Parts: sequence; structure tokens; C-alpha cells
Amino acid sequence: MSLSRDSASENSSLGRGLRTIFNSVVTLISTLLTGSPAKTGSGHLGQQRALRLSALLAPRNRLRVGAAAGIVLASGLLITALLNRGVEQLPLNNAIWLDRTWIYGDLDDARLGEFVNRLIEHGIGKAYVYVSSLGIDERWSGGAQGAAGFIDSRDAVARFIEAFKSKSDQLEIFAWLEIWTHLDNVDGYRLDDSNLHQNIADFSRLLVKQMGFDGVLLDVKPMFSDNDDFIRLIQRVRTIVGPESAIAIAVTADLTPHDLRLQNIPSIAPGTMWSSNFKQRVLVSADEVVLLMYQSYRQEPLDYVNWVAYHIETYVNLTEPSTEILVSVPNYGGASNAHNPAIETMANAFDGVSEGLRRLDEERRALVTGIAIYSDEQLSQADWNVFREQWLQR
Repeated sequence: MSLSRDSASENSSLGRGLRTIFNSVVTLISTLLTGSPAKTGSGHLGQQRALRLSALLAPRNRLRVGAAAGIVLASGLLITALLNRGVEQLPLNNAIWLDRTWIYGDLDDARLGEFVNRLIEHGIGKAYVYVSSLGIDERWSGGAQGAAGFIDSRDAVARFIEAFKSKSDQLEIFAWLEIWTHLDNVDGYRLDDSNLHQNIADFSRLLVKQMGFDGVLLDVKPMFSDNDDFIRLIQRVRTIVGPESAIAIAVTADLTPHDLRLQNIPSIAPGTMWSSNFKQRVLVSADEVVLLMYQSYRQEPLDYVNWVAYHIETYVNLTEPSTEILVSVPNYGGASNAHNPAIETMANAFDGVSEGLRRLDEERRALVTGIAIYSDEQLSQADWNVFREQWLQR
């Protein structure tokens, strides 16, 4: 694991300080035992050692020996504390999304180990790993391109889980499941199908009970307004997987909040948002919610910052301490009417989160668990720097 320039400089300074402390301790011990400071020269080394040993065994020096031993012990504790401070680990409160290339890409073991170390270094303790999408025939997809069935890819998934968990026992791994409410104009709406709910619940149980995932992330879309079928689905999954397995919900953002302006976009109908009551129902149904802070249609940085802040303030004021809230921030390209990658950046999202937290009292502010990074490729060093400087060190 590589160190940043600042970390390397800090560790170098720490090392010099420890050497100074050590040399001072040696001098003090020598003075106590022999009455004179230790010499740095190497002449007559064997004779000097013999004389020092004789001095140690002399009865008159036993008190000095005890004092010296106490100094050595205290110095050791001090040095250990300083070293531990230099490698202090951040709380693992944050998360990251991993796309299908991770679980189906047969990644090099060393590269995976390096990546896991990078996560821990940046306080990321959870990975939402893409596993499958529910197809038109209600079969779960698999493979690098999603063309195969999950049953054909199950071994690859099992290998990834084992490899990922072997790198650290500190990290959680959630199965990210993609579920479309509409597949096409022919298929139509399907989230009201109880058999579909059972299929999703059974697949979730397979992933957490047999394959070793720590939980499931249900990414149901599109979900632009209140929907009782969505609540029934979450409840069905909870019944089947049991209370000990975590359920996370990807939360669609409000596109037309009443108190935020938005440029006129004909494709967006007024009231494209969840009501406060529906938000609360989702919050109490899940162990954690992940606020999707992208595809906002915003084209000005300040508009986007205020839009993110609005969601932080709104959801945190509705939630209970039993539900974790993570804020998913964007780091991907793919420009569209909904997503302007020059506006919806990690840096701007962090500004929005900070503004939202500023609007909350201290008790409510603590209910935001952390950040979840959504990216379509591995983060560059510059990306990690933004995450560290604008979130971890905020």
C-alpha cells in the first residue's frame, strides 16, 4: 500500500523523533549505571561490555538498575503509542459500488488485495457488488456481459466472495441486485406480481444464506413516485431472509422538490418525487438506505449543491437511529439530459452533503453514516485525493 507524500513526510518526521527519544533514553540509562554518558565510539567494545555487566551486578547499583528498567518500559510504551498514532485506522463507515467487471472479471489476486487495502486506508468498510439483473423471463442474469444465466456464473461469484473476504475480515460485501419495474412496452409494469416478489426474496436468501454475502442492496427502478408494491417487495424479502441479514435500499432522488427551482424539462412531470410519508415507510422497512445523488438534471453547480443538501436535510429529519443513511456520490461519465458529469462531480456532491449537514443539529447530523462512491471505473489517485480531502478531512 503506497503512502501519500504528506503521509510519507509525516512518517519520516515521526521516525526521526523516535530515534531522538531512543538516543536520549540510552544516554540516561548509561548515566544512571556508570555515572557517565554512553560513548558512541566502538573501541574496546568487549571490555566496555564486561565493565558494564560487572556494574550491573554490583549491589550498590541495583536501585539504578530498577530505575533504568522503569525508564526502558516507559520509553517503550511511549514509542509504541507514537507508532500506533502513525498508523491509526479510520472508522470504516463509507462504502463503494463495484460493477460487474469486479465479480465476473477474474481479477488478479494481488490487484484485489491492493484494492482492499486502499478501501481500508480510506475508511471504506462496505462494497455493493453487482451480482445480477432480473430479466424479462424472471431469470437472473450472469456473466461479464449479462448474457448468461446466474446459474452458469455462480462459481465465479463464489470465488470472488471468497477472494474478497480473504483479504480482510473488516469489510462487508453486499449483493447489488438490479430490478426494473418495466422492461419494455410489451412487458409493461410488473412490480405488482407477488410471484416476482417471491423470486427476488428467494434469490436474496440464496445470496446471503448460502453464498456468504453480508446483505443485499435492492436497486429497484424507475421509482419516481410513491409505490405500495415497493414496500410489499421489501417486506417480502425481509420475511424470507430473516432479521439477521441486512437489507439496503437504493433510494431514487426527488426530481421536482417544491422548494427548489428546476429548468423546464418537458419529460419531467410535476410531482416527480416521494412524499414524506412514503420516505418514512421505506426508511423503517430497511436496515440502510443509499441516497442516489445523481441524474438530477441540474446544469449549474450551485443548483446541484442545493439539491444534494435538500435530500440530506429531508431524509435525516425523517429517519430513526435504527436505519443507516449513506449518500451515494457520482464519479462517472456518460453525459445525458439527466447527468452532466461536469456538474455532478464528487467535489460538488461533497459540498452538497456538507451544506445539508450544516442545516442539521448535532444529534441529527450523526445519523448520516457515510458516503458511497458510485464510479464506472477504478478511481484515480486524483479521485482518492478528492475523497480524502473533501470528505475524510472535512
